[in-house]
Amino acid sequence: MVKIAICEDDIFYMKKAKQLVEDFFKERELRFSLITFQSGIELTKNFRENYDILFLDISMEEMDGLEAARWLRENGSKACIVFLTGYPEYSLEGYKVDAHRYLLKNAENIKEALNECLSSALEKMQKDEKKIDLDVQGGILSIAPSKIVYAESKVHRVTIHVLENSGDMQEYYMYDRLDHVQEQLAHLGFMRIHQSYLINREYLKTVCRYKAELIAGISLGISKKYYKDLEDYYIRMRGEF
Repeated sequence: MVKIAICEDDIFYMKKAKQLVEDFFKERELRFSLITFQSGIELTKNFRENYDILFLDISMEEMDGLEAARWLRENGSKACIVFLTGYPEYSLEGYKVDAHRYLLKNAENIKEALNECLSSALEKMQKDEKKIDLDVQGGILSIAPSKIVYAESKVHRVTIHVLENSGDMQEYYMYDRLDHVQEQLAHLGFMRIHQSYLINREYLKTVCRYKAELIAGISLGISKKYYKDLEDYYIRMRGEF
């Protein structure tokens, strides 16, 4: 799950940014959590978790976005910081806090700019993520676990289904047992749901009638042996939203 915070004191722009962010993740069927703050003071005072992406308005009273960003960096935040501003002249200051992007919030192409910004932030997160090596047909696949949607066992071969940055699905083949693949991935958020399927929990959308619905219209059977554990996880997951 991608954790996002928006800190903006103008209600109009806060709602606009919130809607655009929600649209981006829902259109791509990606799990996310989003919280909003109306001042830098409120953000720093209630800072309880390490967000992945932070949208900060630069021009706020009491504590502006730059000051809040410095506080966050000093307190260990490694988030992708995106500044929201009506003026471009703050860009040099942003380099001091390793800002990922500047977005002109009154720009006509704000939707396109924000979508590109989020795509870039997610790509950066994947690059920073510790990769694993899988011995696939054709060589070693070094991959961020978050890109693996599910693994499927069929006729002495495991198929790794991967979500590419383009949004397309790609398949890689391994001559291995799914039990062995599970040993490699179980501690990284993967769950066995069937003798033939191991899924990345981040891509689970619904559980209904012994079917697990994932992104991109993928529907996989759940065996009775694994149903209770998956159903319990799904109920907990629903409670996060």
